[in-house]
Amino acid sequence: MVMALAACATTPKVAAPFVADGPAWRKILTQDDARRVDDLPATWTRALAAVAPRYRKALTREGELLTPNAARDHATPPPGSYRCRLVKLGAGARREPPVRSFPDYFCYIRGEKDNELSFSKQTGTDLPGGWLHRDGAQRLILTGARQRTPGDTSLAYGAEPTRDVVGVLERIGPFRWRLVLPWRDAGAGLDIYELTPVPADQQAAEPRVTEVAPSKALRTP
Repeated sequence: MVMALAACATTPKVAAPFVADGPAWRKILTQDDARRVDDLPATWTRALAAVAPRYRKALTREGELLTPNAARDHATPPPGSYRCRLVKLGAGARREPPVRSFPDYFCYIRGEKDNELSFSKQTGTDLPGGWLHRDGAQRLILTGARQRTPGDTSLAYGAEPTRDVVGVLERIGPFRWRLVLPWRDAGAGLDIYELTPVPADQQAAEPRVTEVAPSKALRTP
């Protein structure tokens, strides 16, 4: 199955920049989405504060995955296939628990031209995918969209604003990363994907890097 997943990785289209100044990701995001990134610590604090005492064991069980300041240096993950397990943190609809864990899915990080990286979720129904932008030693910023097809990244950020997605990717331990996506509605909540590499003997052959449009250079910090 993993062998088939790697073939799904495609090169995303390039979205036009929205913000004139700052790092590459700020040139791409709307002001509202840039604010979501900037406000992530406060959003995380509110989401944790809303967790009732009877769910505290679930927080403890997840350990550093749900710890706001758990990021380590050397954040950039190597290209390849990953298991990605989703944990939702925050008060959901229909009286859902504020900490909800889902089974493993598969994600793929692809090395692109000019030392860039793309990310795609390859199984499941919610399918974030897009570009990863290096932003200092402890994080990368995801700019993308919720794709229509597993493994796709062709729907660019800004093409359909209602499907836009922005997130922060951090390393939280040896061979362990997390991708944090702030909710886009009024609620204080986060989708947190735990990323762990698929074993080396199950990895597919790495796809060849394809040419990227010249305007892609805007994305290099």
